[in-house]
Amino acid sequence: MNAPEDKWDLDTDPLTEDDRARILARIHSALYWLGKFIPEEEILDGKMVPLRDIIYKFVTDPNPSDEEVAAALSLSDSMQSKARDLEASLKGEEHLTKGQAHMLLDEICGLMRAVDEVRTSKGPDAQLKARALMAKVRDEKRWQEFIKSVGFLNDIEH
Repeated sequence: MNAPEDKWDLDTDPLTEDDRARILARIHSALYWLGKFIPEEEILDGKMVPLRDIIYKFVTDPNPSDEEVAAALSLSDSMQSKARDLEASLKGEEHLTKGQAHMLLDEICGLMRAVDEVRTSKGPDAQLKARALMAKVRDEKRWQEFIKSVGFLNDIEH
């Protein structure tokens, strides 16, 4: 049996407006892109980028540097822009086949998954948020200890 990509490659029927509307609705449905593969390589900003390897290295790095985080976020912006461009092609191209439209859908969803992986990975942003929260907790505890030490809480309790 053929892989899904092969099936879509062979589908040369013209894309109807109903088909187009269904495909566009899939792009915007909640989490449709989950389970989609991040593209192995992608042309972004005129350069061939080994996307899957870069995303994997960033996501699995427990302590990426500030430069790596900035580069990953810049890459995610480029991927999101490319996904929007592909979606515009899907919306506006009159002579697409069903196969071409489904290949565009797969590429868009793969890019959206890659953007999500970068933006939600456990990089410094998540660590900074956790440290900031813990600092607030420590500050609150110190404040309570100070209030207790000056006897303010004892006066209120009595």
